[in-house]
Amino acid sequence: MLHLKRSSKLFTLGLLLPLAAGCSASVKSPSGSQTVSPLPESQILTGKAPALPSLDARVTKLVFFSSSPSDIAPLRKPIYKNRFAHASTTTVHPEIHLDHAPSAKKVFFALTVHIRESGKTVRIVDYDSRIDPESTSSYHSVGVGVLGTGNWRVGVYDVDVHINGEKVATGYFQVY
Repeated sequence: MLHLKRSSKLFTLGLLLPLAAGCSASVKSPSGSQTVSPLPESQILTGKAPALPSLDARVTKLVFFSSSPSDIAPLRKPIYKNRFAHASTTTVHPEIHLDHAPSAKKVFFALTVHIRESGKTVRIVDYDSRIDPESTSSYHSVGVGVLGTGNWRVGVYDVDVHINGEKVATGYFQVY
C-alpha cells in the first residue's frame, strides 16, 4: 500500500478533533447559535468497473483532512472530516483511495485537484503520484493551501479530482 508522507502536530489534532462534523441531518455551529446544513456526500464517478484503464484501477473513496505548515510528525492516521475551522486551517488535503490490479513495476500518474468556491476556481494543484508494485489498493493526497491560518475564505468548496486528465470524483468541504 502506498503511504505518502503526511504531517501533523498533536496540538493541532487536539484542537481539530472536536470540530469533526456529526452524522445528523443538521449540525450546530461552534457558537451554538445557528444550525448549518450538512454537505453533500462525495461522488465517485467511476462506478464499479475499472474506469481508469491506464491504471487498471477504480476510485473507492474521496475524503479530506487538514494540516498546517508547523506540522512536523508524519500523520499516519489523519482525522477525516469535511468541515474546517477558519482560524486554524492552512492546508486541506483531498485524498482518494484506489483499488487496482497488482503490477510488476511502479505505475506513475498525474493527480489534479480543482477547488472552487461559489463556482469560481480558487486553486488547481497538479501532483505526480505512483502505485507501488504488487499493491492492490492505495491512497493518494495532495495538500491545497493558503499562506497562514485564517486565510481560507469562509464558505463551501467544491473539489474535482482528476487522474491522468479524467475526472474521477467530486467532493465538498466547508471552512467556517
